[in-house]
Amino acid sequence: MESAERMCVFRLIIGLMVVPFAVYLYFASGSAPIATPAPAMPFEKMLASKALHARLDREIPESVPISGDESNYAAGEQIYEDNCAVCHGLSGKAQTTIAKGMYPKPRTLLEGKGVTDDSAAENFLEGGGWHTDDG
Repeated sequence: MESAERMCVFRLIIGLMVVPFAVYLYFASGSAPIATPAPAMPFEKMLASKALHARLDREIPESVPISGDESNYAAGEQIYEDNCAVCHGLSGKAQTTIAKGMYPKPRTLLEGKGVTDDSAAENFLEGGGWHTDDG
């Protein structure tokens, strides 16, 4: 009986060692996708989505931090044009060369599924806030 238990423990230990070694070989052999047009790695989209939604659930504001008046809309439009449009585009304009070369591809926020279809919290908190040159 002891021999069977030892063999079971031995197989468990070997199994636990094989998985990290296989992951290491996957990356060390260059099999992991790193090129711009490469497909996502296994489980990459699922893990990124889980992390995003966990953060959204934790940090979603309970109230709107600014009022929705014309001056704030105009200021927001200018901030978007100055800091965001180069990657996320302007309505009716072609994608910029910078956006075409990015990985992952930036969402086109003003057409189709984008800012207009998401909750305010999801848009603000995705990636830790608005993406600008200074943070």
